[in-house]
Amino acid sequence: MRRHLALVTMAVSLLAGVAAAQPDDLAKKTAAEAAFRQGKDQIAAGQVAEACESFTKSQELDPQLGTQYNLGLCFEKLGRTASAWALYSTLAETDTNKGRKADAAKRAKALAPKLVRVLLVVRGATPGIKVMRDGSDITAAIGVATPVDPGQSMIEATAEGYEPWHAQVAVMGDGTTVTVEIPALEKRPEALPPPDPDPDPVQLPPPPPPPPPVDLDPGHGRRVLGIGLAAGGVAALGVGVAFGLMAGSANDDAKRECGGDVNDCRGDLAAAQELIDGARTKATISTVGFAVGGAALVGGVVLYLTAPAKRSQEVALVPVIGGDAVGVLARGVF
Repeated sequence: MRRHLALVTMAVSLLAGVAAAQPDDLAKKTAAEAAFRQGKDQIAAGQVAEACESFTKSQELDPQLGTQYNLGLCFEKLGRTASAWALYSTLAETDTNKGRKADAAKRAKALAPKLVRVLLVVRGATPGIKVMRDGSDITAAIGVATPVDPGQSMIEATAEGYEPWHAQVAVMGDGTTVTVEIPALEKRPEALPPPDPDPDPVQLPPPPPPPPPVDLDPGHGRRVLGIGLAAGGVAALGVGVAFGLMAGSANDDAKRECGGDVNDCRGDLAAAQELIDGARTKATISTVGFAVGGAALVGGVVLYLTAPAKRSQEVALVPVIGGDAVGVLARGVF
């Protein structure tokens, strides 16, 4: 009974522990297990690079010594000797699986002679210098020959107030040490302070406005109007003369119709009367033409003769003060 009671108690405790586990932790463990199995399948299929990504993802979700060992194997096949050596070396000291621990130590020892190392040497003194390799901060590795995976690496050095420095470095060759010399960084030129403002600037008066344009012929429009009006008057006089002649001719025709005397007409009285009426109309038009033409002609002549004459040559002196110039400007009108 005691044995059964103990088993029941243990089962209840395990169930309670599972129930108390956080959903996020369970989800991570599940995803880690799936990524691990996927990596194993990819290794079997010869997809080494993809398998390394799967093992890395599994280790991030749920770190396990077994996953670390498989990731080391994957890195070794991919040629990432430094990464594989670092994982094997850690397992050789911490793994609780004796067989796996021994194999990891053996593999780490075999890879050690093949490691490629990078030695950072900083020349000069640059306060606050920071060194990056492929986006990772390796400032702490200055002066230490550090194992790195073979390939191309971008080394960058920066410091506040200094010009940045960078170089592309080829890291390769089993058992070699690549020395990277970082020169003293050049200090950035300091910006010059703005000049002190003038404590007592001289306030010059604004320059005078330019004089208005001078009309050299102010009477031009008036003379043109006078000539036009006079020409219209001459035309009106011409109309008066023409209609006056026409009126006289019509009156003579009326006399001939009447036999010489319109007051005692002995001919065609109706025709004579029509000629007399036409003569009177023409005479009226002639009178109006003479009156309007005469007035227009006189007005036009008066306008032309009283218009201002053209201006002669003029010279004006204008003072100029502005900017750095003080003087006198001569303006001429010709």
